[in-house]
Amino acid sequence: MSVKVMACAQCAHRVYPARLWCPACGHDQANEVAVDEAELLAWTRVPGAGDEGDRLIATAQALPLGPVLVVRLDAQAGHMGQRLRLMTKVEQGVALPWAEPVSG
Repeated sequence: MSVKVMACAQCAHRVYPARLWCPACGHDQANEVAVDEAELLAWTRVPGAGDEGDRLIATAQALPLGPVLVVRLDAQAGHMGQRLRLMTKVEQGVALPWAEPVSG
């Protein structure tokens, strides 16, 4: 599984979510690119509402060329810099970026 990001057709700058034009060069054409891994930059625990458990939210740098993503974590991360496996999960009809720590 992976997360789909947009890569500028002119300069290859990557963004998520999609933009109408590239923030780096202004070009208005982009291609969808799959990214499978990321590096954990930071994470936090958000208390769940009602009977829901806590949610783990992370900021991660997609590898190798970005962009920075905000993702839900499936499990507690071990340390900043840890590798994450990226995936997309559909919740209430919306595809959202998720990640799970890669052991090792």
